[in-house]
Amino acid sequence: MKKNITIYDIAKEVNVSPTTVSRVLTGNPVVKESTRQKVLEKMKELDFSPNEAARRLMKPQKSLIGFILPEITNPFFSQVYIEVERKALEKGYTILLRNSMNNSEMESIHLREFTERRAACIVFMGGRINKSVPDANEVKEMQEVMNRVPVIMVNGKMKGVKSFNIRTNEEEGIRSIVSHLVSLGHSKIALIGGKKGISSADTKLLSFKRILKEFQLEFHSEWQIFSEFSVESGREAMKKLLKKESLPTAIIGINDLVIYGALKECRYQKIPIERFSFAGFDDIYPSDIVYPSLTTVNHNYEVLVNEIMKGIDTIVDGKTNKKGKMVDTKLIIRESSKECKE
Repeated sequence: MKKNITIYDIAKEVNVSPTTVSRVLTGNPVVKESTRQKVLEKMKELDFSPNEAARRLMKPQKSLIGFILPEITNPFFSQVYIEVERKALEKGYTILLRNSMNNSEMESIHLREFTERRAACIVFMGGRINKSVPDANEVKEMQEVMNRVPVIMVNGKMKGVKSFNIRTNEEEGIRSIVSHLVSLGHSKIALIGGKKGISSADTKLLSFKRILKEFQLEFHSEWQIFSEFSVESGREAMKKLLKKESLPTAIIGINDLVIYGALKECRYQKIPIERFSFAGFDDIYPSDIVYPSLTTVNHNYEVLVNEIMKGIDTIVDGKTNKKGKMVDTKLIIRESSKECKE
């Protein structure tokens, strides 16, 4: 009687662990290519047939969509995810959310999980795809993942990695804010928040400088303050700004949360918020209910989400078009921006 060959037999023959053989079966990208080939050759030689459960793991799951984002408590990411999930369920997809907590190792864990589960595709936001200069090991890992599972990068990209890329036009978003403030008579404009080396912040800063120049306005380096992306970092930026010898009349935040923090700091220091015009970026859901309601750039969420879903459908249908898609933003004018009184 022919012996039933198991992964333990394969592991012993190739001198690797059974876990490594299992990873080869499930397409895990952590296995070296040379090791993978040795295991596959030995399987063929010994006429190894994985059991039905393993065969299912080896097959792409056309209805399974992985979604990785950096911070679920940030309303921008949660707004996008919620709408993608709703539309994905309507189409019969199963969507799994993973929160990387802005940690590269957690991103790697989630990427491996979705690769092992043979997801139809992975939607990726934030983290490594927002680094202006990506880490070489992260690029390599992403390339290995994409050899097995397509990735849709939203509002980010990685040099050297070709993927479906969908992003909003942040430069035009900044242009619309500056143009609006200039129309209100403002010429002294600050930009606060963000972090150097993060593409969303770098892009907005470069655009801000260029657009000020187009309007023949001076860029004041002392009014440009990096301070991360949270409410508390907005408070810190505003605290630093208020210590300057001269002050702007209008303040743009790298996102809405930063402006919430700036408003909070003004109130804490008992400085009338009417002294400044404020504008944010993202149009997250509290921005129309805070006081004053916030003038901000909307990512055109419905169009953005529809483009993500088109990307998912394209991948599931077996097409390989990897052209990028740019989504136009739109300025939402509310109470926080007003005519300059100086």
